[in-house]
Amino acid sequence: MTHDRFKRAFAFLLPLACTALAVLLVLRAPLAMEGARGGLALCGQVIIPSLYPFYVLGGLYTGGRRQEGGGRGAGKATNFLFRQPPAALGAILLGFLGGYPLGAKAAAQLMERGALTRVQAQRLQIFCVNAGPAYLIGAVGAGMLGSRRAGLLLFASLSAAGLVLGLVSRFWQDDVAPQPAAPLQPPPRQAQPFSSLLLHSVSQATASILAACAWVVLFATLCSLLRLLPNGFWPALPFLNVILEVSSGMAALVRSGVVLPVCAAALGWGGLAVHCQTLAEVRKTGLPLRVFWVARALHGALAAAICWQLCRWFPAELPAAAVAGAAYAVRLWAVSAPAAAAALFFCAFLILDIDLGRKL
Repeated sequence: MTHDRFKRAFAFLLPLACTALAVLLVLRAPLAMEGARGGLALCGQVIIPSLYPFYVLGGLYTGGRRQEGGGRGAGKATNFLFRQPPAALGAILLGFLGGYPLGAKAAAQLMERGALTRVQAQRLQIFCVNAGPAYLIGAVGAGMLGSRRAGLLLFASLSAAGLVLGLVSRFWQDDVAPQPAAPLQPPPRQAQPFSSLLLHSVSQATASILAACAWVVLFATLCSLLRLLPNGFWPALPFLNVILEVSSGMAALVRSGVVLPVCAAALGWGGLAVHCQTLAEVRKTGLPLRVFWVARALHGALAAAICWQLCRWFPAELPAAAVAGAAYAVRLWAVSAPAAAAALFFCAFLILDIDLGRKL
């Protein structure tokens, strides 16, 4: 099928699919509302507590970022490992410590400010889309699997897989994803006052977290409608769930009793809800969607392989009661400690980076 025929077929089928979905939502309103309520609970107990502070910190970093920035140590490390300038270090840390969309968002913002080139931002978005420690150790490990050790193994697996993708990306040619050059916004001549920068960061973070929660609720509702499929499809429901929305899908996978490497693969993929949160930032840099989706699939495969090996070295016993009763949401205390540790680390990095920037 040619590209033009595909576009015409999509334009014809999309209204029909939307109409059918609307009818289904009306006819099965209680089931759809149950999924939406589960998505809202997930946002209130996991998404907002673990991500919102990092959205604010990311806005402070990218909003006050100078083009040179960084310091010699950071510059040598990012250049040697990932062929990136010192300005990319904050985006890398946000991608590995903050949560799924933050690294890609920081890369796009740094590109818009002129701190990164378009190709540098594209390469960052290939490997800086990861689940953070607050979510992996607290929500998935302690909350769903009943084992913080399992959460640590998942965090180590996904982080190692992301680093491997980053190391590979440094060898790619700069024309790996050629796009027409777009004018970059020049960096401001004078630094913004901290009060103004903080207000802007909080406002931007609030809009971003509301958008993220909207995607989660939407896909959680769609996941609930999957239960209308015939009984023959029910064994595949956990895998269909995780393709759509990673958090509700992870709860379904855990209840089905899958092994830990499968969970690592699902978390590396991230789910279409996470992808939709990231697509706006990906479009800003011009990274082709096929490259982004291939990177997500590779991340999941690498994370599964690494997790399988780590489980052989450091076996984690999962409580049977926790696996059998894995809930849709987790307690707030289950995600607070990892989130606090990661936030404190990034705050320390932010203060140090600002201090080094003033000395340049």
